[in-house]
Amino acid sequence: MIYSDSNNKVDILNTQFKSAYTQEDQSSLPALGQSSTPTMPDINISCKGVHKLLSELKIHIAAEPDSISLRLLREVADIIAPALTHIYQTSLDTGTVPTDWRTANIVPIFKKGDKSKSSNYRPVSLTAICSKMLEHIIHSNVMDHLTYYNILSDRFRARRSCETQLFVTIQELAKTQSEGKQIDAILLDFSKAFDKVPHNRLLLKLDHYGIRGNTLQWVRHFLTDRTQQVLLEGTHSSTCAVDSSVPRGTVRGPLPFLAFINDIPDSVTSNARLFTDDYLLYRVVNTNADQLQLQEDLHQLEKWENTWQMSFNVQKCR
Repeated sequence: MIYSDSNNKVDILNTQFKSAYTQEDQSSLPALGQSSTPTMPDINISCKGVHKLLSELKIHIAAEPDSISLRLLREVADIIAPALTHIYQTSLDTGTVPTDWRTANIVPIFKKGDKSKSSNYRPVSLTAICSKMLEHIIHSNVMDHLTYYNILSDRFRARRSCETQLFVTIQELAKTQSEGKQIDAILLDFSKAFDKVPHNRLLLKLDHYGIRGNTLQWVRHFLTDRTQQVLLEGTHSSTCAVDSSVPRGTVRGPLPFLAFINDIPDSVTSNARLFTDDYLLYRVVNTNADQLQLQEDLHQLEKWENTWQMSFNVQKCR
């Protein structure tokens, strides 16, 4: 694909990024069984907390959709913190999100390969800064709830970075190698991981984990009727609707994704490690039965992706 002008370029990228989203199958949702997790308490927002977020804003140049100056927000924190606190609390209490907070400027970040192919770009969402601050508050409360009730898999918890996962994995591989044993490993890559998370299935899992009431309604509204436009070289594309996904680049983006895939380790008996949207499945193979069990775990992952409407990129699996 060769681009000849900026307007054509951003519209092509917008079309390509939108095509990555998948319309969720509205047939019957999977059964998760009875939840044993208590409902997370409603979130109460303090003016002091909002003021702290405002005063700690990092000033940088970014194409936020609302074009509000971060420097201005920080300088007038004392004045606007009470009003913003009221807006945030009302938004949570009613489970509604302003339209302006549900739109994003998409900035394509080049990954690798042919620069003329849109598939080689990662779409990062730039959203309204006031929305990001409320997302931060909700994210903090939800993470506290998930941590307190030990809900997130140990592999997906806070302070379990990709570096930590890699360190633990290398330790296990080295120990097995020093013992003269064999490890078979399967490297899996989620295809457009953040872009394909189906909303109703995500909400189903959040409800199962105790995220209910006004907070769940807020998340539902935050994900509903979202729009986006690509921003590139100072030019905007036309606006289009977003039918699925958790916005990459937002404060809340990673947490819903982790909650959505949290039950993957439960479906396999082999070791599993997550590196953002890459998945490593491995097992010590001493007998033919071990090999067959690893293959069975791979079949279970296939069932999981079909049930939850995600997919692995076969071309990137090894």
